[in-house]
Amino acid sequence: MTAMSREELEARINAHRELLIDCLAALLAGQSVRDALLERIREDANYKNYQEDPGAVPSAGIALENGAAREIDAILEAAKSRAEALKR
Repeated sequence: MTAMSREELEARINAHRELLIDCLAALLAGQSVRDALLERIREDANYKNYQEDPGAVPSAGIALENGAAREIDAILEAAKSRAEALKR
């Protein structure tokens, strides 16, 4: 396994932190918040920088956002798989 850069590690930790906060807030708020939370997580997983030149080098901030979006997407996919397994 290759070592992660400091920026990639920071992005992944931030993604985990945000998901944990969202999940705990949804648990405390009750069932009615679940759909809105899932939609927001889906949006976060599909972060777009709306940059006009796709060949341009992203700034550090955008790189962090993209790293966090990739991590959130991976977590969301794992959660979907686990939820399907639990339904069986």
